[in-house]
Amino acid sequence: MQLTNRLNLPLPIVRAVQHDDYEQSGDISVTGLIQPPRIRQLTSRHRGDISIDVADRIWPLLGSNTHYILERAQVDNALQEERLSIEVNGWTITGKPDLYYNQTVYDFKVTSVWSVLNGVKPEWGIQTNLYAHLLRHCNFSIEAATIICILRDWSKHQVKRSSNYPGTQVVMLPVKLWTQEETRKYILTRVQLHQEAEHLSDADLPVCTPQERWEKPTTYAVKVKGQKRAQRVLESMEAAEGWTSENMKKAYEIEVRPGESVRCMSYCDCNNYCSFYQEIKRGNNGDERITTDTK
Repeated sequence: MQLTNRLNLPLPIVRAVQHDDYEQSGDISVTGLIQPPRIRQLTSRHRGDISIDVADRIWPLLGSNTHYILERAQVDNALQEERLSIEVNGWTITGKPDLYYNQTVYDFKVTSVWSVLNGVKPEWGIQTNLYAHLLRHCNFSIEAATIICILRDWSKHQVKRSSNYPGTQVVMLPVKLWTQEETRKYILTRVQLHQEAEHLSDADLPVCTPQERWEKPTTYAVKVKGQKRAQRVLESMEAAEGWTSENMKKAYEIEVRPGESVRCMSYCDCNNYCSFYQEIKRGNNGDERITTDTK
């Protein structure tokens, strides 16, 4: 990948971002298995042309540093950052659980407060269950799984201001363990998807699912005319019109707030080589909102 430095950050920071001690082994990693086949293939095929700025890699850099510090803190009867592997459908799948201790698999996340407000993210739960499966395959007993979230933007002052704000800078989220049959089925399905993708052209790669695109749906905000704040935000025009007919006595308007594939638009490194992204980009009006006068 080509690394840019639009802020002219000092060379030591650039070198730190450039440094990558990840060693590729096997056919696919746990994180690669979870990754959408389209993103994995486009990133691999266009790696030499993809441009990333140093400033956009600061948080991943700090996250890696945290893992490094925790890895140094060796304790007895614990497994830390050891690469494990299994064979599925002719492929070797590898993974490196952050920590196995007291029959529990732990995964560390350096993340934002917003990321933990709704509990375990789907992709976090999948990743932790795959690590648990690798450990079981190596004859380790698994009784529980936990994600330890270190909140990089946590503020003590916000604790008293919001009832759902985390009370501490570290949040431990228990993960529901899958059955071994559920895990095997998931792994086989994902391996087959990635194997099929290797033989497809860029344009024919399977489109990422709405969940993988972090899709934010179009919503319909009912507002009193002349006011900015919405009285109610609903998921369809029909629902918005039905609600207004029963509840609105003043003149009102319905504001259409267009949805967006958030990952595609802002967080995908290979989107410039993605035909689906090019299509939604041509049809996307940014955050333009359409207001319909209805009374």
